[in-house]
Amino acid sequence: MTGYVGTTKATTVIGFFSCQSVAILIQRMNASMRHIRVMSRYVSGPSHTSPHGDAYNHGPDARKGTCYLVLPAQPDTTRPHQHYHQRLKMAITDSSPKETPYLEGWRLAVVITCLFFGSFLIALDANIINVAIPQISSDFQALDDVAWYGTGYLLTVTAFQPVYGCFYRFFRTDIVYRVSIFIFEVGTILCAAATSSPMFIVGRAIAGFGAAGVLQGALSIIGQVVQLEKRPLYMGIVISVFVITVCIGPPLGGVFTQHATWRWCFWINLPFGAVVLGGLTIFLKVNGQENEERRLPLPTKLASMDPLGCAIFLGAVCCLLLALQWGGQTKSWTSSTIIGLLVGTAALALLFVYVQSKRGDRALISLRVFCRRSVFTSAMVLFFLGGSTYLDTYILPFYFEAVHGISPVSSGVNFIPLMLSEMVTLVFIGAVVKQWGQYVPYILVGELICIVGTALLSQLHPLTRTVQWAAYLVVTGFGLGLAMQLPYTAIQVTLSSLDLPIGNAIAVLFYQLGGAIAIAMAQTVVLSTITEDLQGQIPGLTSHDVFEAGAANLETLAPTPADLTLLREIWNKGIRRTMILSVALVAAAVPFTLGMEWLNAKKVARKRQAQEEGNKDKEEKGVDVTVFSPTEQMVELEQLSK
Repeated sequence: MTGYVGTTKATTVIGFFSCQSVAILIQRMNASMRHIRVMSRYVSGPSHTSPHGDAYNHGPDARKGTCYLVLPAQPDTTRPHQHYHQRLKMAITDSSPKETPYLEGWRLAVVITCLFFGSFLIALDANIINVAIPQISSDFQALDDVAWYGTGYLLTVTAFQPVYGCFYRFFRTDIVYRVSIFIFEVGTILCAAATSSPMFIVGRAIAGFGAAGVLQGALSIIGQVVQLEKRPLYMGIVISVFVITVCIGPPLGGVFTQHATWRWCFWINLPFGAVVLGGLTIFLKVNGQENEERRLPLPTKLASMDPLGCAIFLGAVCCLLLALQWGGQTKSWTSSTIIGLLVGTAALALLFVYVQSKRGDRALISLRVFCRRSVFTSAMVLFFLGGSTYLDTYILPFYFEAVHGISPVSSGVNFIPLMLSEMVTLVFIGAVVKQWGQYVPYILVGELICIVGTALLSQLHPLTRTVQWAAYLVVTGFGLGLAMQLPYTAIQVTLSSLDLPIGNAIAVLFYQLGGAIAIAMAQTVVLSTITEDLQGQIPGLTSHDVFEAGAANLETLAPTPADLTLLREIWNKGIRRTMILSVALVAAAVPFTLGMEWLNAKKVARKRQAQEEGNKDKEEKGVDVTVFSPTEQMVELEQLSK
């Protein structure tokens, strides 16, 4: 109960203060970099009055929702306190500064390395703690809080994905990214120095809030400093870190817990965070970040970040994740608590969709962006592939530890075939897409290969030879490597720079939700299998005893070798059923892949470059610009003369 209260309070406090406090912090950092002040207004009629009293006519081309930029020109000597105003239609889609924002050479290598280690922080944190949880709960004498050590982090890292999408939309990308790393480090320090279980849970919640902005921040930075056709390669490099930590996280956590202290599982993040913050501060110079929305006053930004939608979404995610964490574990799926949470999730989700539809482009998750064909299909592909990936990395350690009886350290070593094949394929396919441009066919091929690999893994049994399960892992890793990061590429290709932060937030959110739901389903399948097959087999032993003892401690529950063999066979049956679920998840992604737009990244990049070059030469009395409205992405270039 203590954990529940602690996490609920932590989530409530973070939800109440996060948008305003973080926005104020980012705004102050951003103010030091701003050199001009621009005021813009959205107009809905043929005329408008300037802040200085000048009335001007927008002409017949004025449309509702079009953004006009008002800039002071030469002072009018006949009206000393007023200025002329030059009317410009603001290009708030893919603007083109004269200085290219793209990095090359060693500076790009340093930035990508920093982004790699930034993602390494959150990926390692998610994988290293599982081995240390028993010792943490023992030190705090808080066995009832164990579930909240993971849930407190999962709640905030999932619920605040759309909020960070707004942060990256309204503030400088590099600043938001560094702030998110800093917040994550603060939460990590609280966990490492925790003197009680509630303090540890609060630290986990704060760390999750910071981690929510790291991956989509890395994607946004890559989208700004790397040319479009080269982005798949560098995104593959950054995303590959999530595979690496699956192997090194559990063994490293085991080493710290057994030979030092579990607190080193968190202290280890500090030097990496310092390197990331220092490297990006020195070497990341992003040009062309200023647009109309980032020049808005802070109160306007806060109002545009949809605080009502944020509160509703936070409530919906909390209800869903609590139901998934409790259902089948501490409470029955048919209990009034779980049913109430699921009903609350559905009601809040419907209310959220209604609120978002009314706010248009000022919504937390713009339905205009979400309903884009490639964005929606990519999000669904990531939902199902994320579910399969999380499920595989969650359930397969149980096979090695429970069925084969090896340690968590050895289990991590056994993941190397999956890690190497997926990591190499991620980078390789990024280079291929960089060269040829097409990406949808590779997603489809990767999914088909992954179906074969997970189907083979569903046939594992206690006598499966090492060469067999290693080959199955290689096939699965190869398929995931082909398919996993290219949906992010599809969003980069489809969306303009203005909408890209929202698209990245949607992508990461669906990936996280898919993983959370898949793990809950896997727990239910395994627990129900153990309950069915164990009933009456070993006197006095229940399924909850087996599940809570952990996969590596079956010997302590089995009175005889025959009972131990029985327990391992029961675990193996539950694992095989779960892997069938993984096959179904990957198969469900195939129709959405077929529905994606078959675009060529290289052709889209050339087209955008041609549009940028067409905007570079501007006349003194007229400017070629792009018009943005809430219902349009781009309209023809035109010249306005005074």
